[in-house]
Amino acid sequence: MSAFDRLTERQPLLDGPARQHYVSRFYLKGFAQNRRVSVYDRTSGVVDALTPKNAAAIEHLYTFIDENDRRRFEIEALFGIVESRAGTALKSAVSRAPLSFEDREYLALFVAMHAIRTPAALAESRSVREKAEHARLKLIVSSERAAYKLIEESRPADTSEAELHRLATKLYEMVSGDHFRINVPDEAARAGALKTWDTVARTLFERDWTVVHAPSGSEYITSDSPVVLSPLSGTDHLPLGYGSLHTHVLFPLSRTAALVMNGDAGRMRHADVRPEQVERFNSAVAADCYRYVIGSNADLLRKTTAPLNLTGTRWAPRVDVGIGIPPGEELPAVFIKGLSKRPTVPILVRR
Repeated sequence: MSAFDRLTERQPLLDGPARQHYVSRFYLKGFAQNRRVSVYDRTSGVVDALTPKNAAAIEHLYTFIDENDRRRFEIEALFGIVESRAGTALKSAVSRAPLSFEDREYLALFVAMHAIRTPAALAESRSVREKAEHARLKLIVSSERAAYKLIEESRPADTSEAELHRLATKLYEMVSGDHFRINVPDEAARAGALKTWDTVARTLFERDWTVVHAPSGSEYITSDSPVVLSPLSGTDHLPLGYGSLHTHVLFPLSRTAALVMNGDAGRMRHADVRPEQVERFNSAVAADCYRYVIGSNADLLRKTTAPLNLTGTRWAPRVDVGIGIPPGEELPAVFIKGLSKRPTVPILVRR
């Protein structure tokens, strides 16, 4: 039985914290200086100093309401168990100590947790679901004839042929003209993200791990979306994925160390890197933030974010969804693929 399977054997939990961190509090302490972290906001360019307790937290983000209208805290409690077990493994990795099989399991769960529980992960989950449902409806209602057949299957009693054709025409015009929206509720987006946790963790567990240590005078930063997919040189045209061999998975561990996952042999090693390599790593982390970039001091954050022109921009999904004909097939289908580069969208200022 895997660590994930053991963890999910839980009883109903009706009490828990209202304020819930989507980036672990103990993890943020690894980027603090004088018990504060500097937090850069890409929407405004402002850098604030916050305690880890007050950074990257939202009320009841993962609290859910059951069929008896009770608040349930099992998800948040599950995250807490992973945090308590992964904390030791993270410290071992940073200090170059060996990792046991269980250490590696829980650290993989911890990294995967930060890939699926952040506001960015929920927004990505919602975007994929909305775009996929939008594309699926366009695929189904591809003609007036298809619209007629769809309506006819649920034909209300005493509906005339003329009325069926009128409704089919309206449906086709609405779909073909994109005069409709698909709205996915927060609960569905959250459930969609959570369903991928075990798969992402198992995939990361099997990859090669390199803990890269910063030289004296250099520091790593993190963000409110700290798991970053970065393409290998020359593979920008290929879709990104946690198990793609042309993809580096990056995760800052602390101010002094970071984790790079690639390959598929499950190996583990440590490496010392140069200051310019730390800077490139930090640039990738900052560019992929949802809203906030987090580090030990404001100067480091400004130095990292300024060349990226992040200020005044907002996050955009990194997943493309559309309709195409798969290789070897004749009929069109809905496709989902990860883009190699996250789009940067300017914030529209209303006058």
